[in-house]
Amino acid sequence: MTPRSLRRVQVLRMACCDREWVGADRAHCCSRFGGCGGVFDDAELWDTHRPRGTCVADPGELGMVATRNGIWLRPLDEAS
Repeated sequence: MTPRSLRRVQVLRMACCDREWVGADRAHCCSRFGGCGGVFDDAELWDTHRPRGTCVADPGELGMVATRNGIWLRPLDEAS
């Protein structure tokens, strides 16, 4: 039995541009609208990868780190 205080968790699975990710807070740069197809941990990282309105070819050049499934994150020392 599960305690009544535990709420049901809903996992949102998203897909676009031949990419899949989990989480409604992720920010996707859709290639159908001129983007790179990348998925970023949040909107701030999405904004960072598009200085002057154009995608940076390699978000790693901006210090971002990719997960195994290709989601771009902040470096661990800046995550807190």
